[in-house]
Amino acid sequence: MRRLEGALRRGEAEITLVDRNNYHLFTPLLYQVATGELPSHAVAYPLRRTTARARVRFVQAEVKRLDLDLRVARTSAGDLPYDHVVIACGAVTNDFDIPGVGEHALTVKTLADAQAVKRRILDSFEQAVLETDPAVRRALLTFIVIGAGPVGVELASSLRDLMDHTLRPMYPDLDLGRETSIVLIDGSERVLPQMDERLSKIAARRLEQQHIRVVLRTLVSEIGPGAVLTRKGARFAGRTIVWAGGVGPNPLLQGLDIPRAKDGRLIVDRTFRAGDRMDVLALGDAAAFEQEGRPLPQLAQVAVLQAPALAGNLVRLLRDEPLVPYEHHAKGDLIALGRTSAGAQVRRLFGVPVGNIVVGGLPAWTVWRVNYLTQLLGVRNRATLLLEWILSFFFSRMAANTP
Repeated sequence: MRRLEGALRRGEAEITLVDRNNYHLFTPLLYQVATGELPSHAVAYPLRRTTARARVRFVQAEVKRLDLDLRVARTSAGDLPYDHVVIACGAVTNDFDIPGVGEHALTVKTLADAQAVKRRILDSFEQAVLETDPAVRRALLTFIVIGAGPVGVELASSLRDLMDHTLRPMYPDLDLGRETSIVLIDGSERVLPQMDERLSKIAARRLEQQHIRVVLRTLVSEIGPGAVLTRKGARFAGRTIVWAGGVGPNPLLQGLDIPRAKDGRLIVDRTFRAGDRMDVLALGDAAAFEQEGRPLPQLAQVAVLQAPALAGNLVRLLRDEPLVPYEHHAKGDLIALGRTSAGAQVRRLFGVPVGNIVVGGLPAWTVWRVNYLTQLLGVRNRATLLLEWILSFFFSRMAANTP
């Protein structure tokens, strides 16, 4: 939308932005809300602050269905006709039809999810202080994270920091060194299986230093109340279970008469057109954009890099100009690993190729912080983020169940 604002001439087009929330959520930092390092408002930017300035109509509504024949978006706020539609609806949590995920596990996909995880963590400590049965106390202080991708690894690492640097002095009656346990479970051969193997090794070493138990090559078969069962017959007990096992296609895509990939995403060409249509474009987690024989991964970085190219092609469509194929150039990968530690794979710096550099520790942590600080929308949010990071580093985190 911001790219369209600068590219379109006044009166050339009418733009409507539809979203169920009236804020833009910066999902890569949700785990920090869940572990008390950031307040909720630090990762939520008011959409109307941007749309009003850009003279874009904003409609807070749920899109129920797209009628491709009539070119109408059926929403909870009524029908919205269109000439061109851009589908950027993101993805939803994928439970892979494993019984009990929805009933007994928490997720970290929305702001409400992150707040719920934080409440569960702090409630568990409050109950553990009063519990006299050692087995029950141990279960209360066992935290199981399923999925060793970026969300799972960063959440587990940040949770250990929360315990060591904030909760330990707050709960002197608990022996956090002996009574707490964090378990990270994944079916892959290594943590961060989609990232460079060198990043996986950096993350694995850091998780070991933080005394986080990593269980690999283990598939979950069922989640019950306070327990995770695996296909190998193992059972992990813990009151707090967080599902970070992956994402799936948004249900909005299922009702569209447009070819989809095996994972449910819309198949788009190199100009982002879905199903060879001139009126439907898609990007990010909604689009299966193939490059070098395989679709781009479902990562926030992909959508961010695609957005300017799609905006340019949308303007060209409006002006009946030739479309320009998109060439994806990944900047690299970043993974936060707690206090002053991270892993960074850098391929491009300020748009310039720099090879394939992988670093860990404090240098990677610095790169990670600077990168996300610059990506956040709004000067106020960036200032809030920087201030909260400083406060959380030198003082304790916000370990209170406030709204």
